[in-house]
Parts: sequence; C-alpha cells; structure tokens
Amino acid sequence: MASARPRLSTYLAGLVLGAGLGGCAPEHGTIGALLAQRDDHTLVVREAPEGLAAAKAGVEVGDELLLIDGRDVRAMTPVEVHRALSGDVGQPVKLTLVRGDRVLRVTLTRSPAPQSLRAASKN
Repeated sequence: MASARPRLSTYLAGLVLGAGLGGCAPEHGTIGALLAQRDDHTLVVREAPEGLAAAKAGVEVGDELLLIDGRDVRAMTPVEVHRALSGDVGQPVKLTLVRGDRVLRVTLTRSPAPQSLRAASKN
C-alpha cells in the first residue's frame, strides 16, 4: 500500500550554491524551500525557513506546488524543477500553489543561500 506521506525528494528546491563559478559570475540563489515529491509527482513544501524567499512571499509548509513559471511540475523531472527554481539572486520566480481549497499565485525573489548551507556544499 502506498504511503500517504510524501517521500523526501532528491533536491533542495532552487539551491544552487555557485561552487566553482568564476569571480564575475552572478551569485546563484534559492527560493528557500525544501520540497517533497509524492508518488503522483506532485510537490509539497516541507520547509520554508524564515527569512528566505519562499517564507517572505507567504509560502507555507504543506502548500502544494502546481506550476513554476506556468509549467506543470508533474510533467517536470527533478532536474527540470531544480533548474526552474534556481537562478541568480534577485531574479523572480512565479509559483502557483494550492493551500486547502484555495489556489494562490505568488512571485518571489530568489535569495542568497544561508551561509551554513554554502559551507556544507563545499565539503
């Protein structure tokens, strides 16, 4: 029997830390949310740490992510989701979410990855 609880996905949404980039390259950012993928390929927010882009835009734990910049996440591979969510700090990302019986549309601005995650990625 399939579990109703979503399994953790293999990616931290939007977290590209810029390791190995040249000095003049823009800093890569994060939407600041940890996502889990359900068996039906839908994505749910597992964490939205305070102070990062997702929380600032009002994204909450339990929100279901439907669209990223108009693209259905169910039709995207984990790599495509990661690429769609990652990018330069300060650049916008449009998300369509479901919370309860409401559909929400938010635009967030990618934020720098926290220092603790940057240090961890270099190890």
